[in-house]
Amino acid sequence: MYSTDSIEALELRIGFGVPNGVSISVDASNQTGTSGRTISGFHKLATIKNLYETVEVVDMVGPSFNSYLAQLKTDAVKAVLVRILNQNNKYLDSEDYSGTIISKAELFDEAVGYAMAISAIEQFISTTRKNSTVRSLEGSYKMLKIELEGAKNNKGAVVAVGLRNKLTTSIKTCSDSIFPNPLKITSKQIW
Repeated sequence: MYSTDSIEALELRIGFGVPNGVSISVDASNQTGTSGRTISGFHKLATIKNLYETVEVVDMVGPSFNSYLAQLKTDAVKAVLVRILNQNNKYLDSEDYSGTIISKAELFDEAVGYAMAISAIEQFISTTRKNSTVRSLEGSYKMLKIELEGAKNNKGAVVAVGLRNKLTTSIKTCSDSIFPNPLKITSKQIW
């Protein structure tokens, strides 16, 4: 189990950056994160401008857009916590992991950032809006899918690592740090 305080601590770590190219007011809590990192550090297309221009509500007002951004962070944090903690076979329902989450918050940055970037790219792919940004993104549909899923050549070798793979790797790294595997020494009997 973990507290709402630990969820909120992780929500505050990654920001969306400065809203360049849009005339909407974005709260400081959505712009900057306590880690100093922004969503565009996980994928360059994941910007406030692209999110604003692909959100389903045309001309969304500031408070609604800020709520949308906050919800995107909340959803990403909760999904990451479930994958790192709840789905780990060493997770104990009776133990409170809040202290670990708060004290090791930087361990979660990669996973949360990639989860946020994936949500942004999925929005770009699935939006029903029509404007110049969407047309530009639609022209790159195949590339966006490769950005999400990655790509392999005809021999099965990975030629492009996708965001989903990066998310899985970052979740494993974080999970291994919180729930380390005991060291096993195996060798042949020498006498």
